[in-house]
Amino acid sequence: MKKSRREFLKICGVVLGGTFLINRIARGWNFWNLAGLDKEKLIKIAIIPAEDQLKMMEKLKPMFSYIEKKTGYTVKPYVVGDYTAVIEALINKKVDVALLGPFSYVSAHARDSAIVPFAVGVRADTHTTTYHSIIVVTDKWYRRGIKNLSSLKSHAKEITFAFVDPKSTSGYLIPKAALLEAGINPDKDFKKIVFSGGHDAVEFAIKHDQVDAGADADVTYNRLLNEGKISANENIVIWESKPLPGSPWVYRDDLSQDLKKKIKEAFYSMPSKYAMSYGNAVKFVPAKHKDYIEIEKAAKRLGIL
Repeated sequence: MKKSRREFLKICGVVLGGTFLINRIARGWNFWNLAGLDKEKLIKIAIIPAEDQLKMMEKLKPMFSYIEKKTGYTVKPYVVGDYTAVIEALINKKVDVALLGPFSYVSAHARDSAIVPFAVGVRADTHTTTYHSIIVVTDKWYRRGIKNLSSLKSHAKEITFAFVDPKSTSGYLIPKAALLEAGINPDKDFKKIVFSGGHDAVEFAIKHDQVDAGADADVTYNRLLNEGKISANENIVIWESKPLPGSPWVYRDDLSQDLKKKIKEAFYSMPSKYAMSYGNAVKFVPAKHKDYIEIEKAAKRLGIL
């Protein structure tokens, strides 16, 4: 079965925008453009693409300004095209700090143990550091009887299914495991699977009937509901995972002890108005590798780690 990210992005071009255009507009935020800055006083930060890249950078400006104030360093953020690019940037020491998903973190750590988590957000809505993976279907398919994974299985050959990214926890790893447990092999049983590149893109594709079903995170789903961008009557949740550990902020452990201390202090002391610049975290608390052991085990069971 052909997995075509290019085809999906073509369909959802209005939603995602052009990468080259984004890079040109956002050049001032690109960590590759370091001319005129003291490279010894930079914190280079990469962010996984959860939504439109320009919007992400705009939302994160208050948070990064606070980090600059607390650390005395200049923040150079960069929103990359996909999860793998963030991992490669960390491994190749092109960035110092990154926001990763749980699976992308354990994937990065497996390749370079110097990549470690230091903070995770506490959600405003649940007051926990956990979230859920969900599977969502269109209202058309819900009316035709797909109301759980069992009924999804019976219609699998007719379904175009959207995952987020091969390194996404809620948008690939966990829902794929659930589908396999339900007797659905996504690579063989669905009519087609595609990768959207972003969580919000999955929801918009479902809303506009560009795909029949897809995997997402409840955090993104609830945000889009609250913003009025999707409706629970059009994007219908038919499955939810058990709680998953939240997306960690990570850094390279080979940074100086002083810089690591300043970064942690900036995150742990961050007021809610800055913590909520992106996502719905009201504060940040310490994160450790042990928090992600179950994600690591799940990836190994599927043979993708």
